[in-house]
Amino acid sequence: MEEHIQIFDTTLRDGEQTPGVNFTFDERLKIAKQLEKWGVDVLEAGFPASSTGSFKSVEAIAKTLTTTAVCGLARCKKSDIDAVYEATKNAAHPAVHVFIATSPIHLKYKLKMSQAEVLASIKEHVSYCKARFDIVQFSPEDATRTELPFLLKCVQTAVDAGASIINIPDTVGYSYPSEYGNIFKYLINHVQTTQDVIYSAHCHDDLGMAVANSLAAIEGGARRIEGTVNGIGERAGNASLEEVALALYVRKDHYGLESQINLKETKKTSDLISRY
Repeated sequence: MEEHIQIFDTTLRDGEQTPGVNFTFDERLKIAKQLEKWGVDVLEAGFPASSTGSFKSVEAIAKTLTTTAVCGLARCKKSDIDAVYEATKNAAHPAVHVFIATSPIHLKYKLKMSQAEVLASIKEHVSYCKARFDIVQFSPEDATRTELPFLLKCVQTAVDAGASIINIPDTVGYSYPSEYGNIFKYLINHVQTTQDVIYSAHCHDDLGMAVANSLAAIEGGARRIEGTVNGIGERAGNASLEEVALALYVRKDHYGLESQINLKETKKTSDLISRY
């Protein structure tokens, strides 16, 4: 298919952080199979380093899916990256999603690191990922509360180290559409590379703008949208992928690009998540 908006589903990772939600091993496998049938490009199957259960679930999903890429989440820690590698090594299309926080509040209170230390960590750990994976996605956590000049340095460092997908997370649902879309325009215009880089949007719904922000990101040049079925997720939830897919279909006159989601499988997919 010609260029399309890629759909990155994190129902089994970010979605499972919904209060009171805890999918069983069998439920996770059934959900993964249905998401592949629905047509998602990438499935973030879990955070393998977080628990034995998560590792085994990601491993089983990686062995089962045949067309959808299977991705695991990792902090900028070599042990996390190794866990993703081991869990996804038998996938048809394995991928890693590595992240580190970049906003002033996260640097000061969570990481207790300087900007220079964060940049060094990005270079070290994205390079470590690239030695093990063809596809490396990097996220500067809390990107929307990060000063643009430093955000650019973080993204440039990740691209130079081998990241081919850059995700810009609105981690606490802080941004609004014009601001969020402009972040993508700024990075696309300023990052220096001869490689193809895909920019991805990851929005939370704390202010009710996750889908609007995601669509604004597409207008700003993003070609991948991250979210969950039914918009589930921690706090107010994530961008609702079925709403994004339908918006692209209904308003293709404006966006000019669609997803590969099979809209006829949407209700079945939504009902499955609701039931579990």
